[in-house]
Amino acid sequence: MVKAADAPSDLTVQGEVKNIIFRDVKSGFTVAALACQQGEVRVTGHLAMLRPGASYIFYGDWVMHPKYGRQFAAEALEEVVPTEEEGIVGYLSSGLIPGVGERLAQRLVDHFGLDTLRIITEEPSRLEEVPGIGKKLATKITRAINENKEIERLMVFLRHHHVSTSLALKIHRHYGRGAIAQLKENPYSLTEDIFGVGFLTADRLAQKLGLRRHAKERLMAAVLYVLRQAANRGGHCYLPEKELVKETLKLVNAPGDDEPVEEEEVENALGELAKSSGHVIAEDGNWWLPYLYRAEAGVARELVRLLQDERPVAADKLTQAVRKAEAALGIKFASSQEKAIRQAVQRGVTVITGGPGTGKSTIVSGLIQVLSELEPGARIALAAPTGRAAQRLTDLTGCEASTIHRLLGYTLAEGEPAFTYNRDNQLRVDLVVVDEFSMVDVVLAYQLLQAIPTCGRVVMVGDKDQLPSVGPGSVLRDIIASQKVPTVRLTQIFRQAEQSLITVNAHRINQGLGLRLQTPSDFYFIKLEDPEDIARQVVDLAAKMANTFGLENIQVLSPMHKYITGVQNLNKSLQEQINPPSGGKREYPIGDGCFRVGDKVMAVRNNYEKGIFNGNQGRIVDIILAQEDEEVDEDTILVDFDGLFVPYTRSELDELMLAYAATVHKAQGSEFSCCVVVLSTQHWYMLQRNLLYTAVTRGKELVLLVGSRRAVARAIANNTVQERYTGLAARLAEGTE
Repeated sequence: MVKAADAPSDLTVQGEVKNIIFRDVKSGFTVAALACQQGEVRVTGHLAMLRPGASYIFYGDWVMHPKYGRQFAAEALEEVVPTEEEGIVGYLSSGLIPGVGERLAQRLVDHFGLDTLRIITEEPSRLEEVPGIGKKLATKITRAINENKEIERLMVFLRHHHVSTSLALKIHRHYGRGAIAQLKENPYSLTEDIFGVGFLTADRLAQKLGLRRHAKERLMAAVLYVLRQAANRGGHCYLPEKELVKETLKLVNAPGDDEPVEEEEVENALGELAKSSGHVIAEDGNWWLPYLYRAEAGVARELVRLLQDERPVAADKLTQAVRKAEAALGIKFASSQEKAIRQAVQRGVTVITGGPGTGKSTIVSGLIQVLSELEPGARIALAAPTGRAAQRLTDLTGCEASTIHRLLGYTLAEGEPAFTYNRDNQLRVDLVVVDEFSMVDVVLAYQLLQAIPTCGRVVMVGDKDQLPSVGPGSVLRDIIASQKVPTVRLTQIFRQAEQSLITVNAHRINQGLGLRLQTPSDFYFIKLEDPEDIARQVVDLAAKMANTFGLENIQVLSPMHKYITGVQNLNKSLQEQINPPSGGKREYPIGDGCFRVGDKVMAVRNNYEKGIFNGNQGRIVDIILAQEDEEVDEDTILVDFDGLFVPYTRSELDELMLAYAATVHKAQGSEFSCCVVVLSTQHWYMLQRNLLYTAVTRGKELVLLVGSRRAVARAIANNTVQERYTGLAARLAEGTE
C-alpha cells in the first residue's frame, strides 16, 4: 500500500483512473478522474504515484468543493493488480457460458484455481465438486467452453492486461480468430476499430507488449487519435499543426516523465503519416482526416454546381402562383416570407434562417403550393436529420417527410454503409427541403448535396443561432458566412407566436436580454441555488409532467453529463422515480446501474448495421438472457425505436444510455411537449447563450427552467461561441468567384 497518511480512513472508493486532471510535480498533489461505482468522480490528494489506466482502492472521505462539487479526498491508496484468475472469472461470467454468473464463476476458480479451464474441458465430471453445479449444468458449461476456445484465449489474455470482459467480447466480434495476433501487431487499431476504446487503454496494452514510448508507431497512433477526438468531440474538421502537436504531446507524456516525447518527434511522425499511409492530409499548415477533407471540399463543389444555373420564372406568373398559395393556406405572406418563396423557386440553393415563431414552416408550406402550381407534378421531397424532426415537418406541412438517411436510401452494401442515391444515381426530384439544417454535419451534407440533380433545387431551413451539429463542421453557419448562397433571414415574430413566452424568451435570450415571466404561461423559472435542491425539484417535476404529457413527450435537458445536476445522476434518479423496480419487471446490471424494461434510452453512436443513429430515442421492451434462451448467444436488450425493434447484446450496451435526461446537444432537432431545463453553476464553463437558447426552443407547449439566477444570468450574458476549425466558408468564397 502507498500511504499519504499514517492510517487510512474507513471510507473507501475503488475504480480505474481515467486521466490526471492536475498534478503539482513538486508537492505531488493530484486531481484525477476516477471511473467507479458512483460514476465518474474526482479524487484528490498527495498521490504522486497515481497512473492513468490503473485500478486503486482509495481511503479517505467525501468533501464538497464550492466550484467542482462532490469529490473524494484521499488519504491513502492501494493498487488493485489483476491476476490470471481474474481473467478466468471474467471469461466464465461474460454471459457466453449459460447459467454461469460472477458468483458461480468465482466459486469455480476458488475451487480449481488456474486449472479451472483445463478441468472444464478435460475432467468435466469434477465440476460437480463445486456446490450448486449438477450434471446437467456441468455438461452445458463444458459444451459452451469447447465452442468458445478462441474467445477464452482472448479474454484471459486481455483481462490480464486490464481490458474489461465486455470490451473483450467486442474485440473478438470485430477481429475474430486473429484478434490476439492483430493486437500484438498493432494494439492502437483498437482506438479506430472498437467503439469506446481510448488511446490510454490501447497505449497501456501496447507498452505491456513491449512497444517503446518514443516509438514512431505510438506517436503516429496518438496523432490520429487526437484528430479523431477533435472531430468527434470538438466538431473540428481539421487542426492547425501547432495545436495538433501540442495536444499529442499532452496525450503521450505523463507529468514527471524522465524522457518526455519532444515536439520534433511528433512532427516527424506527422510527416511519416502524410508520406506513407494516406491517413492524414496537410493543407496550408492544417491537418485533416481524409474523409473530412473530401467531405468539406465536396460540399463546396456541389453547392457551386447547384448555384450555377438560375431557373427564371415570369414575374406575373410567379406572383399569381404566390397569391393562389395564400388563398389555399388562408394567410397573407409577410414580405420576407414571399421573398424566400420567390428565391427558392428560382435559385438552385436557398438558405432560410430564423428563430422560433418567424414563419419558417409557413414558407415551406407556401413553397410546396407555389411550385406545384408552377410545375404541375413537381417532385418534392421533405427531409430532416432526425425522425422526430421529420415527423414534425410532416405535421406542419401535411406532406410526408423522412430522415435524410431514408431519403438517400441508406443501406449496408457488403457490410459497409452506403446510399442508394449518390453522385452516380441522383434523386429524381425538382425540390428538396431540409429542415433543422443546423444539425447537419459536413459528412451528411456532402452525401445529400451530391445526390441532388443540377436541375433540382435545395432549400436549407434552420436556425443559425442554435448549437452547431453534433458531428464535425458548422455547415449552415459557414454557408451563410460565405455570403455566396442566397439567404433569407427571418426576424419578424408573428402575432400568434408572440403570445407564447417560450418564443418571447427564446428571442430575448438570443438578444442578451433577461427573461420575461408571468403566470399563467407556457414558460416558468423555478429559482433554486443548491445543486441538490435543483436535482430533487427536477426529478419531482419530470415525474409529474411524464404523467401529464407521456414519457416520450417530456425531456429533461442539462448542459453536461457530470455533477449532481448532470445527465448521469439525473437519469439514475429519474429511472427510480418514473420506472422503479418491481417483481415482474426485468432489469440488467451495467456499471453501477442497470437497464430496466420500460426504460427510455438513447443511442450514443451511429450504428449503421442496425440503422440507428446518434441521438435516436427508444424504449426497452425486453431483456433476453442467454442462459434462458438458446436462440441468443449473448444476453440481449431489445429496444423499440419508433416501431423498429433493435437488439443490443451485452457487449454493445455502451452504445445505449438512459434518456430520461439528455444533454442539450443530444436534443438538437427534436421538440418535446414539455422540457425541464436544468441550469446550475456546477456547469459554469458550459453556460453559453446558444446553449440556453437551443434548450428553450426544444419545448413546444411548456418549458420549466429550474436552477440558479447566477447560472441563467451567466448563460444569457455569455455570447461566446466555441469556434470550430472549418474551411467551408473560404472554399465557397473561392469557388464562386
